[in-house]
Amino acid sequence: MYDKDTLQKLFRYCYALTCNEQNAYDLLQDSLERYIKSDNTTNQPTAYIKRIIHNKFVDDCRRQKIVQFEAMEEENLPTDIDMQALESIVINEDLAGKVLQYLDPGEREIVYFWAVEGFSTSQIAEQLDMPRGSVLSKIYRMRKKLVEHFDESSISVLEVRL
Repeated sequence: MYDKDTLQKLFRYCYALTCNEQNAYDLLQDSLERYIKSDNTTNQPTAYIKRIIHNKFVDDCRRQKIVQFEAMEEENLPTDIDMQALESIVINEDLAGKVLQYLDPGEREIVYFWAVEGFSTSQIAEQLDMPRGSVLSKIYRMRKKLVEHFDESSISVLEVRL
């Protein structure tokens, strides 16, 4: 059905959400099973499977209450965010695991689309079905959270420009 590269991309997406190898395999298997049973004849089956993965992950999290979902109010969104500052973050391999473990699944999903898939904020917003301002707000809070959490030596490794 799919070649190895496509399945690897889908697995990496699942892993970015779950941050656990076994849970990522389970999520991918359940999502592919749902896709096969769905009789969907879309021109972009990979995008459709990613949507299934996302929805299944959110449903599972709500069911298990792993993640606290919070409503966002549009008037509290920051309007001036320097996107170049986010793109200037350079993460070494040792710190990448620590950073991903510290982020919640929603933030990991944004990082996945930005770092692995190379999406712009507009494309991320479209993929996650949310306003672009909400994505920018999440990126802003994510950057702030990382800067506050990691000590000065880690910050110098991250090379975050504020």
